[in-house]
Amino acid sequence: MRGPPRRSIIVWMTLAFFLLFVCRLLLDRGYRLHLLSIENSKERSYSLSVRKNRAQLLNYRENGQGRTSAYIAGAYMAGRPSGNGSSCIWYYGLPHSLSYPSSKINWTPEIGEKSPYRVLPFVLRGRDVDREDAPPITLCTHATADQVYGIVELARRWEGPLSLAVFSPGLDAGLAVALLDRACRCETAIRNPNECTQVSVHLIFPARRVPSLDRAYQEQADCTASDLQWREMETERWKSGMTYPINVARNVARTSANTARVLVSDIELLPSERLASGFLAMVHDRPPKLGVVFVLPVFEIDANEQPPSTKKELLSAAKAGLAVYFHRFLCPHCQRFPGLTRWMVRTDPGKVRPLIITRREYPHHRWEPVFIGMREDPLYTENMSWEGKQDKMAQMFEMCLLNYRLVVLDGAFLVHTPGIKRKPQIISVARQEFLRPHEKRNAKLYQRVVKRLLAQYPTNRKCTQ
Repeated sequence: MRGPPRRSIIVWMTLAFFLLFVCRLLLDRGYRLHLLSIENSKERSYSLSVRKNRAQLLNYRENGQGRTSAYIAGAYMAGRPSGNGSSCIWYYGLPHSLSYPSSKINWTPEIGEKSPYRVLPFVLRGRDVDREDAPPITLCTHATADQVYGIVELARRWEGPLSLAVFSPGLDAGLAVALLDRACRCETAIRNPNECTQVSVHLIFPARRVPSLDRAYQEQADCTASDLQWREMETERWKSGMTYPINVARNVARTSANTARVLVSDIELLPSERLASGFLAMVHDRPPKLGVVFVLPVFEIDANEQPPSTKKELLSAAKAGLAVYFHRFLCPHCQRFPGLTRWMVRTDPGKVRPLIITRREYPHHRWEPVFIGMREDPLYTENMSWEGKQDKMAQMFEMCLLNYRLVVLDGAFLVHTPGIKRKPQIISVARQEFLRPHEKRNAKLYQRVVKRLLAQYPTNRKCTQ
């Protein structure tokens, strides 16, 4: 039997080697691609995170603070054009120009001359109308330039005077003034000289970045101010990475009030219906005194719901799972007030009345209540920034050492503009790196203040740090 030709053997061997070579190339390529995939996995993950953060940012700018919300400051005035004239009383050439002598600049209330911030007080006043029915309690609030339009919501809910401190470094002042001017032209509680809620505004700014109006904004437009709101990313504060001196703003707004009783609150916290007059009816015009404050429970509502005005509305929303006490999912101990369960099971009393009397002691030593107090209550620690968190802790510790009584109110509350805050699933590395040193700084400042207060006041072992 004859064997295969020699040429056929060579051909088959060549084909076999070729197939082996091709298979090796394919395997090597697959192996290299796998290694490349592993090597770039972190980069792909980071890119995905960036894309998600970018989407969140776009959602923030379009819908306000990253949510689709049924509530927008001034939305009730949709379609209404702003008026041609303003009934607010401006000073220093505002709203079209800004010029003031250096003698008008004030130091900050707590730190004074050594503070890196300065104050230009009373740049705006409401009409000085004699309203005997206006409750003598000033709502003292604060805002960054992009948040200012929230004043229209407070003006229509609050019966008494308002004191607003605005952080307005450099060109941010122009945005703040434009929003305030729009509010004065639109909201009758601000601009109507016959029904005026007195609104006073004070500008706060770094000593080295004085307010300026170099940037022009449209003077007349829709009363929702949709052309001016949600511009945080365009502000100097944001672009320059400035921290927000929230306690400077609180102190300025409070010390500038012309009433003995004050409510220091955030511009995004809306008071319940007839809160001020209901409170005065409860105290029967008794004069205020140091050492006693009246706590307002704080809640937050789902983004698709309108903020409730009465306790009945609030309880209904809470029963449906649409309302919770403030920061329940973000910082449970910060606003979980004593008597919460009792407050929630009691029906709407239809008036303001005391629920319980408590103190700032364990287990509520980390509680940061919002309350009606006096203009002379302990000041907030001005070196603490909003970004560093726990900015009201030092004040509460001092009030504990002073044996303050805290009266938790029923039938009255504050509700944060929608929606319910939760811990973000994605926090950019850059944001974490920005916040971390400020949080450490606030913590160190708090310990320093505690040490000073312990040396200043008699020891009270119930005042846990």
